[in-house]
Amino acid sequence: MEEDVCNKIGKCPIFVKGILVNDFAGIAYKNMFCLVAGKYKICKRYLVDAAIGHKPVPEYIMPNSTRSVEELVKSINSK
Repeated sequence: MEEDVCNKIGKCPIFVKGILVNDFAGIAYKNMFCLVAGKYKICKRYLVDAAIGHKPVPEYIMPNSTRSVEELVKSINSK
């Protein structure tokens, strides 16, 4: 059975490491991407994680990034 919510929420660095400007931003991201059934599938962090073979995704990549997954992967690989 497919999961309704993101299984990475407990270890996602944007929440765990306090990268966001405030707690309200974290709540908003969680409500938009992590906790709504199936919405994690459009999270750029989730998609990049899958594209790079489940290696750590840089903290600067946000769930709602306007860049394509391909652009984000290319930027990671160029570093």
